[in-house]
Amino acid sequence: MGACEERIFLEALEHQYAIWHFIRYRRIADIVDDTEAAQLLDVGCGIGLLDLLITNKEIICIDINRQDLKEAVRIRKNNKPKENVFDAIVADLHFPPFRGKFDVIICSEVLEHLTDDRRALAALLSILEEKGLLLITLPNMLRLEFPQLFRFALRPKSMQKGHIREYKVNDVQDLMKSFPLRVERLTGVYFDFPFFHVFNLPIPIQVNLNFSTTFHFFVYAAFYSLYATFWTVLEKLFWTHAYFILVVFRKSYHQQNIH
Repeated sequence: MGACEERIFLEALEHQYAIWHFIRYRRIADIVDDTEAAQLLDVGCGIGLLDLLITNKEIICIDINRQDLKEAVRIRKNNKPKENVFDAIVADLHFPPFRGKFDVIICSEVLEHLTDDRRALAALLSILEEKGLLLITLPNMLRLEFPQLFRFALRPKSMQKGHIREYKVNDVQDLMKSFPLRVERLTGVYFDFPFFHVFNLPIPIQVNLNFSTTFHFFVYAAFYSLYATFWTVLEKLFWTHAYFILVVFRKSYHQQNIH
């Protein structure tokens, strides 16, 4: 991990984000960096940690939470990225405040919070260029969580209390029905890595230990290195039980199919 990723990682720890958030951000950033799009839209950006990992793009971020956007701007100023142009706008994705269209739209961990996910998808398509990419991630209802197995509970609880729904891989086809979308990529992100839950005991025990954020980064970075080196093979084999479903759609009026 470079110095930039270390700073972003420390910001994530300060905001109590977990390692699997960072892994999701890194995976999305790698996909976006491989596109030729100069400008992209990040919908529901939160505090903007994902956008700091993307390089050489003009990034417009929208979120309905004004405080999160203020924090995103503060973090952006502290990290002083030189290669990106960054704009943050308070907006509801159902009413996107744009006249133009985007070549790439990111909508990561957003649809599960909305009452009508298909309406939101239609709003995003209205500002996506023909042949543009829509990258979404969804919480996987069938994810495997090792701590849950230790508790003899095979079905995990909702990933967050604010989720209206969670998704299975088969739900992707239902979600895209009647939309001009073709699935370019369908995979999972973060198949549960046991080392990250080494202190997540079956029976909660109150332990008062205070470690510096630098020490946290050292430990997390070491675990991340093990994850990236050894665990991604299992992730490819068992991706349908990963924490997140990652889908890259291409807007197209041609026949829809999954590769």
